[in-house]
This record gives sequence, structure tokens and C-alpha cells, in this order.
Amino acid sequence: MTVWVVNTSPLIFLSHLDRLDLLHAEGREVVIPRAVLDEVLARADCASTVVQQARKTWLKVKEVSDRIGLELIRADLHGGEAEAMMLAKELSAERLVIDDQDARRFADRAGIKTIGTLGLLLAAKRKGQVSSVRHEIEKLQSAGFRVNPRLVAAVLKEAGE
Repeated sequence: MTVWVVNTSPLIFLSHLDRLDLLHAEGREVVIPRAVLDEVLARADCASTVVQQARKTWLKVKEVSDRIGLELIRADLHGGEAEAMMLAKELSAERLVIDDQDARRFADRAGIKTIGTLGLLLAAKRKGQVSSVRHEIEKLQSAGFRVNPRLVAAVLKEAGE
């Protein structure tokens, strides 16, 4: 069974799209650290409701074991990002689902493979699970998703849109 660790932003934005299912593929264990859960639940909105429902069936919450290592990387990353990164390392996760560019670079230096919300949408388009990446990106942006226009252009080109 493969393990994916998910950070806050992808959980929130995929919830807004009603596409949390893109994380939960057959044979994949999806895990979030406690700090990510706390960040999602900090606002009583659709994302917190959807994430709470997912916790009842397939989304698991795990604690980071290496508290010293966690404190060290908190100097460079926010709470949820730091815990997600440490948990991905501890669980030898196949992927860390994270959007923040600086955090992705940090993960890359640590040897952790990442994918972001846009990468998930692109993969879903290739599998026929999403008909229009452009439409999904527009919905994300209206929900507050910030992304470099050049990245959007590259993703849309890759999607053939």
C-alpha cells in the first residue's frame, strides 16, 4: 500500500472543488498530521465538514514522532507544512501533497517527492476524471487559490487546453 501525506492547502481547495476523491485512489493510504487537521478545522466551512467526513472512512491522522527534527524544520516552514514534511519522511511516503513553492523546494532537497493541487487536476484530466482543468483552476482561484500565471499556462498547455 502506498502512502500519501497531505498538507492543508490541497485539502481545503480540493474540498472546495468537491474533489477530495482525487487523493483517495485505490490502494492508497492518505494521512495528515495533527497540525494540518487543526488548520483545516480552524474555520467552520465546507472544507472542515468534508475533511471531517473523510476522517470517518479513509483519511487518517497521525502524529509526528520526531519532535526534535520537527522543531528544527519549523524554523523554515509553517506548522502544517513542517509536520506534513516530517510525517512524509517518517512514513517513507510515496508523495507529499503540498502547494507552497518554497515548501516543495524544501521537500525536494530532503528527497521527498511532491505533487500539488494542479498536478492532481492534471493527472485527473489524463485519467478522464476531470473534463476541464481550466474550469477547475477558475473555481480554485475564485475560492482564493493563488498561483503564478505562468504555472497555470504550463498546466493548461500540458492538459491540451
